[in-house]
Amino acid sequence: MSCSRVLVAAAFLAMVSCKGEPELVRGGATGEVTLPSKGDLSQIPLGDFAGGTPNLVATTIANPYANSAAATKEGEQLFQQMNCADCHGYDAKGGMGPDLTDAFWRYGGSPAEIYKSIYEGRPKGMPAWGASLPPQQIWKIVSYVQSLGGAFPPRLANAGRQGNLGGLDSVNLVSMKGVQDEH
Repeated sequence: MSCSRVLVAAAFLAMVSCKGEPELVRGGATGEVTLPSKGDLSQIPLGDFAGGTPNLVATTIANPYANSAAATKEGEQLFQQMNCADCHGYDAKGGMGPDLTDAFWRYGGSPAEIYKSIYEGRPKGMPAWGASLPPQQIWKIVSYVQSLGGAFPPRLANAGRQGNLGGLDSVNLVSMKGVQDEH
């Protein structure tokens, strides 16, 4: 069997074995953290379909490390270690890759959408890191990206994806970064 067939078979078995249950992991200084289930994350599309009903899953998934300064610091270190700065700039204001400090996100700037962009990669250059980084490390990178001020709370996922944040700019979004959704 060729190498690519083995990889496809392994990926298929991994997907089939996933029961969509949240994963408990050690959160370092923050104790145990429950990560969003892979099943929930898999329901978030790459983008909206013209004329389709907006997908609301991204509005319900919060970053499990959102209020952890230790996780944000670890995320910043991972950002540097994984060479994210080579594309997004050392100040994360863009380079070859897009600016991560503004409120304009092609594939969505909610925590779940940022996670999926890192995990799956995106067309035109963003590599998929899901095979190299465990989910908790990706969520910590998401925490760091959120700390930069350009990401937005889950409840604004659909408005942000359509570029309609109701006049909120990244300065206002920074002040909202600790706001938790009421669901």
